[in-house]
Amino acid sequence: MLLLDSALEVIPRELASHPQVVKTARRYGLRPEEMVLDAGLHWKAMRSLEGWWRRGRPDIVHLSLLNLLEKRPVLEGKVEVYMHVQDGRVFAFAPDVRVPKNYDRFKGLMAQLLRDNRVPPSGRPLAWKVADSLRDFLGDRRIIVFSEGGASSDTLSVLREASSLGVPVGFGAFPRGDFSDEVKSLALKYYRIREGEPLKSWDVACSIANAYYEL
Repeated sequence: MLLLDSALEVIPRELASHPQVVKTARRYGLRPEEMVLDAGLHWKAMRSLEGWWRRGRPDIVHLSLLNLLEKRPVLEGKVEVYMHVQDGRVFAFAPDVRVPKNYDRFKGLMAQLLRDNRVPPSGRPLAWKVADSLRDFLGDRRIIVFSEGGASSDTLSVLREASSLGVPVGFGAFPRGDFSDEVKSLALKYYRIREGEPLKSWDVACSIANAYYEL
């Protein structure tokens, strides 16, 4: 299970001196490079970034992970959870990881992961980098992607198909816009969970987590 194009990154270097970023860093007692980009705090600064509308949403990642991790299929090692981020890296999560419920603590943990490629910095890791790109991570495999533009299906049927083909499934963890070229080049099929109003990323995560109980 992969969170794709996750809207998660540390403050880009070109924004480090922006007044809005500096003000936020002082409030939290951090340096800009120790914070993740958050549209709720840095929306003015972000407007100068390329593709700003699909970046800076760690809340989407937070809610999606809360709906996936700590579920029995994950805790028992039957389902592995990975996160693909804006710069292409892919991170793995240990089956027994506990994502902080507090949003600020979560952002702090993710900032450390993005900086050091693992958390905690020493000892047994709870999350760590497994590849520098999605292509390196998948190797010869492709991926089935949940997307609002895909063919309509139910979650369990998609998971069964993915299992029979030996490929992972993933969904976008960004606010709007299309998938990156990297994801599109590796997508085998696209599926939409249901007709009607598109689901939020965390709703897709919840649907997938529940379907794994029946797989």
